[in-house]
Amino acid sequence: MDIMYASRSIESMATMPMIQLQCKGPNGSGPDWVPLKQDWKSRWCTLPACYIEDLAGRIDAFETRESDVFVVTFMKSGTTWMQELAWLLLNDLDFERAKSSYPFHRSPFLEYSAINPVVAIDSVAMCNQIQDNSRLIKSHLPAQLLPREIWKHGRKIIYVARNPKDVVVSSYHQMKGMHYSEGSLDDFVEYFIADKIMYTSFWAHVIDFYKMRNEENVFFVTYEDMSRDLQDVVKRLSRFLNCKDLSNSEMEKLLNHLSFKNIKESKFGNPTGFIKTLRKTTDDFEFMRRGIVGSYKDELSLEHKDKIDKWTMSVLEEHGLTESDIFGEF
Repeated sequence: MDIMYASRSIESMATMPMIQLQCKGPNGSGPDWVPLKQDWKSRWCTLPACYIEDLAGRIDAFETRESDVFVVTFMKSGTTWMQELAWLLLNDLDFERAKSSYPFHRSPFLEYSAINPVVAIDSVAMCNQIQDNSRLIKSHLPAQLLPREIWKHGRKIIYVARNPKDVVVSSYHQMKGMHYSEGSLDDFVEYFIADKIMYTSFWAHVIDFYKMRNEENVFFVTYEDMSRDLQDVVKRLSRFLNCKDLSNSEMEKLLNHLSFKNIKESKFGNPTGFIKTLRKTTDDFEFMRRGIVGSYKDELSLEHKDKIDKWTMSVLEEHGLTESDIFGEF
């Protein structure tokens, strides 16, 4: 039976028509294939209106393979960093290939066709065409909109979360730089909190995966964890992926490759140049900007910080959580 969606048009800062999408499931009770049992009626996701036309159904029906690994994040949460790490672990530290091909080709972006519809790229077909033993697929979709087979067959998910204030700042610069949205940072903060920026609701996205962090097929980690102790994350992720233990020299080489400085300066590690071939950007656009925890401190005003903190506290209190429960101290 075909999946059922509810959608509603919204006013947003975006330069393309946007909708909010709800997964009602075939019986109207939500995505009962997701292990998290809750009332899914409150779970809406803001996406380009074109997503519902074709991609929603194709992604829901996407055929997975036993060895598939999905890197799932809210945007600007360390996705590219994690893609590079996971891909290298899954491909026996093939640094030569990593240094000569973009992550977009090695680890395709499942729903990209809806994010940049003016480019004739079939992102679902790209994912199907990966020849690696383990396909590594990127998505920013929330749990309820991911391919159904991920949950039904327990395919591996690496989920990376990042604190909301850094996400707001990084998302604002990227979306403005790529002409996805117009308006000021003041406007962006308001629309982000109101769930009217692409992929929001932010907290629903993060909380749902945090609650599923103990599922056997979910590896939940934060950008803050990766920044604090990347070597520990590498070791834990390697076990999760059933990869070999790394020697001291292999670990040293991997950590050096994964440093923000090296990735940003790499032609293929940093996708800025590649993105500029796909869409118009501002002259000062940089996909990778600062790569630090707490960059918001000198970019958000006191009013912005206060608004985001109050919103965060209000949402997390409903779930008996605090920010430090998820991200630690940062």
